[in-house]
Parts: sequence; structure tokens; C-alpha cells
Amino acid sequence: MNLLTLREHETFAIGDAFCAEDRKSVTHAQADALDKLSKRLASAKGGLFTHANRTTLKARQYVGVVQLGAKAIEVIPKIDGLNDHGARINLFRMLARTRRLEIYEADIARLAAQNLNILEIFIRLFCDKLFKEVHRGLVSRYERHADNLPTLRGKLLTGLQATLNAFQPERFQCEFDEFTVDTPLNRVLKTTVRFLRRVTRHSDNARRLAELDFTLEGVSDVAVTALEWHRLHFDRANRRYEPLLSMARMILQNRTQDVTAGNLGGFSLLFDMNELFEEYIGEVARVALTPQGWQVVLQGSAYSLLQDVDTGAGKFQTRPDITGFRNGKPAWIIDTKWKRLDEDEHNQGIAQVDVYQMLGYAHRYDVRDVILLYPHQAGIDGEAGLQRRFRILGGDAANGEQHIHVASVDLRDLRGVPDQLRSILEDAGVNPAQPVALAA
Repeated sequence: MNLLTLREHETFAIGDAFCAEDRKSVTHAQADALDKLSKRLASAKGGLFTHANRTTLKARQYVGVVQLGAKAIEVIPKIDGLNDHGARINLFRMLARTRRLEIYEADIARLAAQNLNILEIFIRLFCDKLFKEVHRGLVSRYERHADNLPTLRGKLLTGLQATLNAFQPERFQCEFDEFTVDTPLNRVLKTTVRFLRRVTRHSDNARRLAELDFTLEGVSDVAVTALEWHRLHFDRANRRYEPLLSMARMILQNRTQDVTAGNLGGFSLLFDMNELFEEYIGEVARVALTPQGWQVVLQGSAYSLLQDVDTGAGKFQTRPDITGFRNGKPAWIIDTKWKRLDEDEHNQGIAQVDVYQMLGYAHRYDVRDVILLYPHQAGIDGEAGLQRRFRILGGDAANGEQHIHVASVDLRDLRGVPDQLRSILEDAGVNPAQPVALAA
């Protein structure tokens, strides 16, 4: 079997062979390739995988697929109560919400049921969406061109004509507009298609990509580094391509990297669950709580905790994940933690550094309620929701008591997350703001 499937934080061996069953393992050369990939990914702080010991690697919070030649390692989110199939589906649901991918529920369920890995599901979704748009017709534009032609076309470039065509007056240095499909947008799509043709290991995906490549025959083949992202602008004619462009960016830019170690060539499509959980909860909170009158701000203004006495410069900036404003003033803060709570651990495993962070938020933003929000898992007694409440000591009693709340959210059925967030705020004693009047 060429696919090794792991859950977050699962361990696997470094041995003499790649093994996807029984005692899961990779070769020493593949382990070296994973180390090199970690070093090339600046966002992967601490590495994609850690060495539990000399002969054992451990997956971290990066989910997705790493390809190493003909072999691949898939890391699936660890969501208690869901099997691999369900975890893949919920990963794509979260990506659809946070990356504006317009992925439909039926498509996610259909592809996950075919036992495709995360990368091949992503490729199939890209193909299906691009086929749909191509059948509606590629968007053509007038593109400015300059060329040395045998007949005059458009505007004559007199300066170049005098210097370059001084000895061939039968030629004309022209600048003209041409209505063409060879546009910056279509070049991005074709480059993505050709890149994925080298990446996919699934025969049906390979066939679909070959058909799309043929459909884009009139578009120039451009290197990834030569793509003109700055020239991409959307209007009514091409706005339908925005979700496809988002997927192309994830494939070609920051979300992916090539890795080469010896004779191993590979590709990765990885997502940091710390970031994805924060972005997902933020987007859901914005949609669910705005009708209740809250102004929900994601990654709002950064405040400095300290000031240098000599220079007056602010130091040690802090920026909450999610802030709820009432009448223009912060009222509560939610900080997401993609970590595990455990009833058997001291303080449920809540890290002291996280408590210090929440104390800083409560003091600097002058809010009464700050909430540490974790994914719910089997180690927590009872249901998801508000788990613990702590009173902050030594605060300003004139402004009322300040509290740190610890809560969890159940990610097995994402449709219930909006109601869970509303209930957490209510149970924490946060009174809803004035509801927004909805138009009739």
C-alpha cells in the first residue's frame, strides 16, 4: 500500500521499509525528506513531525498529505467521535468556510466516500469546479501586445520603429489589443492543472486533468514564478472563478512546497489545525453572533502590554483571536486552543502560559469575560460547552469581577457549532447586545 494514514500526534517508526499497515513506518531516506520539508516550511514551527526518539516520528498538528515519490503520508485531524471518513469530511467543511471555496456538502461526502486521500479529494474538487466553468466558457479579455509585424496593426511605436526597423522598413513595431483567452487568470489555471498532473497518483484525476489541459490549449504555459498575480482583478464577467483562484493559490503558493531529498521528489498540501480551528471558529462566531448585536472582530488591533520608559515604544504586542464589541468597546474575548483538555491532568491540562495570556487580554482590553475555547474530546466529563470558571484576583472591583472561562466545542457535527457558541456566551453570563433589526 502506498498511502500511510495517521491521525494527529500518532507515532510511526523509522525503519528499513515503508509500511502503511500493522507497524506503520517510513524509510530513513523518507524521514530525511520529511526533515528537509520541515526546514523549508517557515510556518511549520517545530517541524511537521517530531522525533519521539531515534527510531520514532510523531505527527503534529499539520494535516493533509505529503508525497514522497510514489509513497504518501496522510495526516487526518484528530476529532474524537469521528472515523477517518468523517474527519476528512469535516476538514473540508472547515476549509470551505474559511477559504471561501464554495465546496458543496454533497460533493464532499461523495468524494470522501470513495476513499480518496485529502490531496486527491482536493484535486478532484478543483477539477470538477474547473470543468463546470470551462463548459460555461473561458473568460476572454483584450490583452495589450507589442510585436514586430509585416503589416501595421494598432499603434505604431515610432521610437522602436526608428531604432529596430531602420534597415527593414517593411516591418512595423506595433502595439495593439487582442481579444484572447490567454489572460493572467487562465494562465494561473493552466499552470495549476499542469502542476497537478505531475502530483496526482489517482488515474481518474489524471484523466480529468489531461482533458482540462487540452481545453486550455490556447493559454500560454507559464512557470509558477512568472505568474502575474498582481494583474488578477474580478468583475461580473469573471467573479465566478474566485473560488477556483483560491484553490489555485493554496496549491501554488504558501500552502504548498516541493521537497527533494536524494532521489525522492514530492509535494505537500498541509494545513495547520491551530490556524484552521481559529479561523473556523472566528467565521462561525461572526455569522452567528452578529444578528445578536455583537460586532465580532477577528484578529483585531494589536495592543502593547508594556511601554519602554526610555523610548516610549510599545513592547510585547498581543492580538486576540476573536473580540466581541458592544457600543464600540470590547466586551468579551475568545481565544482558541487546538489542544486537548483532560480531567485527569492538573487543571485539566490548561497551560499556565495560556492563563497568563488571558490575564493580559482581560487587563489590557478591559473586558470582564475572556474565554479559552478547546475542541471537545472524550477526556472531558459531560457535554461540550462551558467547563470551568475562574475569577481573576486582584482586579479593579469598580469595573466588576473579571473571569476566565474554559469551554469546549463539539466538532463532530459542525452544524451545531453556532448554537454552541451562543450557549457558551450565555452560560458565561455575557448578556447579548441589542439584537439587530432584520429587514422585512
